[in-house]
Amino acid sequence: MAKILFLGCNNDQLPYLRSAQDLGFTVIGTDMNANAPGAKLADRFYNISYTDIDGLKHAAEIEDWSGEDRIFTAAAHFAYEGASKLAAALGIPFISPDAVDTCLDKVKFYSLLNECNVPVPPTKLYKAAGPAELDIGKVYFLKSDYGKSPNYCYRIANGQIPSLPKEYDPFYRRHFLIQEEVRGTHYRINLYAGQVSVFMKFSDTASLPIRVLGPGHDEVINRLRKVVFALGLENMLAKFDLIVNEEGWYVIDIGLDPPMRLNLLCEYIRFDLPAAYVRYYLLGDVSAMPVWDDICKSVVIQGSPQGGFNFIQVEERK
Repeated sequence: MAKILFLGCNNDQLPYLRSAQDLGFTVIGTDMNANAPGAKLADRFYNISYTDIDGLKHAAEIEDWSGEDRIFTAAAHFAYEGASKLAAALGIPFISPDAVDTCLDKVKFYSLLNECNVPVPPTKLYKAAGPAELDIGKVYFLKSDYGKSPNYCYRIANGQIPSLPKEYDPFYRRHFLIQEEVRGTHYRINLYAGQVSVFMKFSDTASLPIRVLGPGHDEVINRLRKVVFALGLENMLAKFDLIVNEEGWYVIDIGLDPPMRLNLLCEYIRFDLPAAYVRYYLLGDVSAMPVWDDICKSVVIQGSPQGGFNFIQVEERK
């Protein structure tokens, strides 16, 4: 059976690792933590970070990687950077490094959204050498180009810019961006296997699955699908963060890592999303993924990874 170079072997990745083994794949695990929980579970393990491209290439050489073998990650968004570069070097089908970089780099991502006629909040590059040119009557977010909340994401309510890093790092590579705050209702949309799953977010710790955004739902989804096809993500799962208000809708971010809210909902209804996700990604089995109309339940998902989650049933809106 084919081998899988499995990037990231922490607790959250274990269900995906087991599912790959259940399908008969030989799992070659990698993680920067030598004592990662999946180290003993994997068929073989290498103590390598998913950012160490040379180390990953060396592991693939040791394992005699072939065109029949695969690369998989259920780790953080940034794991796709290493996975895509490794796949390109080995000639293995995967999302391209350029597409991954567009998803990670807000400057490139917002440019793509504009090309696809997808609205974003008013945003411009922040020039540290000059005046901030902020309207003190407005609220802004100051974000680094590769930042993921809470890394280098500052809310500016008084026109005062905080002290910013002096040196570049993985979350700050070239620029900071100033983005006007848009008030409205926040949503998470997952596009996968022809399905559209929608979660209305009451806060960062509470959300509700809903069937559609409301009026204009189809137009929003059609434009997001243009972004998906432009990035070559049509055979993957793409997560979008949106804000909707009376004036319109705006995309804030995109994610490539497994969807936490969808996974929690699937746990609630006893559907094994990690197993389906692995079949979808490794075997191209579209039918394995859940149909949104079948699993969308009126249940508030509340909590956090640190404190745990609970589910509160509510009356379904007509």
